[in-house]
Amino acid sequence: MKRNGLRALGLASCVVALFSFLTMAVDVANIAANELIEEISNAAGLNLVNDYVAKGVEELNVLAAGNLTPGIALAIDRALFAINGGLLAYIEMTDEELEALAAAGDQDAADAYVFNNKANFTNPALLEEAIAAETVDTLHVAYGKMLGGFYGPGSPVGMKTEAELAVLVKTGEYLGLRVAAATALTTNWILYSDLTYVDVQNAILGVTLVYPELALAYQGFLAYLYSL
Repeated sequence: MKRNGLRALGLASCVVALFSFLTMAVDVANIAANELIEEISNAAGLNLVNDYVAKGVEELNVLAAGNLTPGIALAIDRALFAINGGLLAYIEMTDEELEALAAAGDQDAADAYVFNNKANFTNPALLEEAIAAETVDTLHVAYGKMLGGFYGPGSPVGMKTEAELAVLVKTGEYLGLRVAAATALTTNWILYSDLTYVDVQNAILGVTLVYPELALAYQGFLAYLYSL
């Protein structure tokens, strides 16, 4: 899957689930429609998903054909995903079907594959082994998001410090490890960070072209801050 797609969709599912019910205090519609920095635009777009669901499939398909910023494109994509049944539309497929879709670049199929097989990954070591053996980027991202739960604060097994995550998100040998660190960092910041959304926007500007997974972590945190 292309780098932009991974960064756009890497944490979309968990961010929408956590924050779509919160009240927006910043003009996220304006940010999503006008901001060209991908992670900032995406963070705003994730807060628009419920609004775009209300537009319905026909209007969303018309909008999707336009020249869109990353955030608006992501909002439309996630709204259509929700309207069409979310992961429930995937989890009844066979592993072989999901793997084929994942290999073709479908992140949702990869997420569904890992969800269906979650009983096989009861500790971080098993996920780390799966990541080391994986060759498909979308599955790296899906495994990484699950592994991020083990690395995050409060985990009874596998929890890493913020300092450890900050190193891993930049230097992890595999994409899945870097995504895991990004996922856990987002959770850490939501729970403990005093950074403002302006601080995070500025942080994104400093890393977006150098450390994409660190920028992804900031994107998830910024989506949360925009929702407050």
